[in-house]
Amino acid sequence: MIVVEDVHYQYTTGDKTSPALNGISLTITEADCLGIIGPNGSGKSTLARCLNGLIHPTDGRVMINGLDTSDPTHSWEIYRQVGMIFQNPDNQLISTTVERELAFGLENIGLPTREIHERVEWALDRFHLIEYRLYPPHRLSGGEKQRLAIAAVVAMHPRYLVCDEPTALLDPTTRSEIMSLILSLRHEYQMGIVYITQYPEEAVMMDHTILMAEGRIVVDAEPAIVFGDAERLARYGLDAPLAIRLAKALRTRQLDVPDDIVLTETLIDHISQWTPVDKAPDIREPTMPVINDTKEPVVEFQDITYTYSPDTILAAPALRGVSVRIYPGECVALIGPNGSGKSTFIQHINRLLTPASGTVHINGMDLSDPAIDLRHIRQQVGLIFQFPEAQLFEDRVFDDVAFGPRNMGVPEDVISERVHQALVQVHLDPERFADRHPFSLSGGEKRRAAIAGILAMEPDILALDEPTAGLDPEGIRQIETIFRTYRDTGATLLLISHDMDLVARLADRVIVMKDGQIIADDVPHRLFTDDIHIENWSLERPILCHLLAAVRSSGIPVSAGFFDVEEAADMIRRSVTDGV
Repeated sequence: MIVVEDVHYQYTTGDKTSPALNGISLTITEADCLGIIGPNGSGKSTLARCLNGLIHPTDGRVMINGLDTSDPTHSWEIYRQVGMIFQNPDNQLISTTVERELAFGLENIGLPTREIHERVEWALDRFHLIEYRLYPPHRLSGGEKQRLAIAAVVAMHPRYLVCDEPTALLDPTTRSEIMSLILSLRHEYQMGIVYITQYPEEAVMMDHTILMAEGRIVVDAEPAIVFGDAERLARYGLDAPLAIRLAKALRTRQLDVPDDIVLTETLIDHISQWTPVDKAPDIREPTMPVINDTKEPVVEFQDITYTYSPDTILAAPALRGVSVRIYPGECVALIGPNGSGKSTFIQHINRLLTPASGTVHINGMDLSDPAIDLRHIRQQVGLIFQFPEAQLFEDRVFDDVAFGPRNMGVPEDVISERVHQALVQVHLDPERFADRHPFSLSGGEKRRAAIAGILAMEPDILALDEPTAGLDPEGIRQIETIFRTYRDTGATLLLISHDMDLVARLADRVIVMKDGQIIADDVPHRLFTDDIHIENWSLERPILCHLLAAVRSSGIPVSAGFFDVEEAADMIRRSVTDGV
């Protein structure tokens, strides 16, 4: 049993302290499957690190089956009993091969050699890693890395598994696979699960859910109760799962939907039992965006190829003959499975990477021209990486945001104005955050600080690699507003994202990549409503589109091309008889 008794924790930077936990008390048993949700900065990750002794409470205590995490003589036993899975698997993979990674923890807890070999073989088989036995972990895809991280922890036979947003950086298909894997482990090995997530669709799969805010537990109850209080969720900037929101919208239209439906598949089954109208209703399809290809493209790839570690046994082709044009003012989303070449693509647009063959043009300038001014190109093209901590290196947030403008030669008095404006744009109060150390920020706050640093340079083209991963729903809405405002100025936006709902709402055009190639390039409505596209390219629809497509398959005449819950509820109401 894990017992958390009146735990407080505060981070200290210089002479400043930042409270993170304020009197947390809870009990977790080996039978528990606990979901934890809350806005960024609410203390979720800090609590997770307290649960296995990575950090020790400032006040209060955490007991693991009677062992105090603050007692250093218990550390190894606590690490064995409470396994930890982080958001980014790269943060916990340290060995040179998959096989060695699986053995590392087992060696550190002192198991006999024979047992280590047996457990490694078991983990390779159970987690479908046999073919990768001698692979370096960095060559695995994101989902494979996360499977390996989970396998290395589970091989130690922990009694509890603490997961800190383990699917945040994964594509939708892999996210579902990892989620199913974690839930299956709970039943197979009777492990208690503590699962932190920003995805409400994941949280509703837990037995009970804790909502945290400002370092405190606001409510601890069944998911239906936690997510059923829309007013409380809104107060903390959170959303209910799609099934709950759509069910509520249908009830307001006098359709009979039970109050306890929380899962998408359950709502699909319920709606599919209704009687369709005799004649298909008129359905207003969304207006297609107009692509202005009469102008010169701002980005043009011509037959681009790129290979990592070329001419070695580790050679990994990443782009294979990619050709595409992107026009002024477009918001173009790049989607596809982990390892499909999306990040490699955007790193070519300001010559962080140089293609093996082919040419890249930015605003008509050939990036292969030896005489090109790369400093000028990088002022025009802002790039936000997938992991913001890779871009944060100063001692103050102010200096990090000011770094780009300073290197552009912007006058100091103008820099202060730009930094203030950029922080306001990303909803980081300059009075609170300008003097903070970047590493004292939460994951979501770091992401926004990194975006502020690029916005302060006022680029013409903004390329973002998973900019909303790890953000709470309110943070996503804020970032989406920033992007819309940015695009409305006439600038161009390139967005890599695994959030299909964000893509559907924001993108004018969607490019689908797989195995280093572009396999589709279309507007969101056509892409997400075409069953052939979905099947042939293994695409994941936005959750609402998935629900509508499933309802349509049951015989109810609805379109899958709606991205707004209220509009979808109106359409369903028109598509069924009054006798439901």
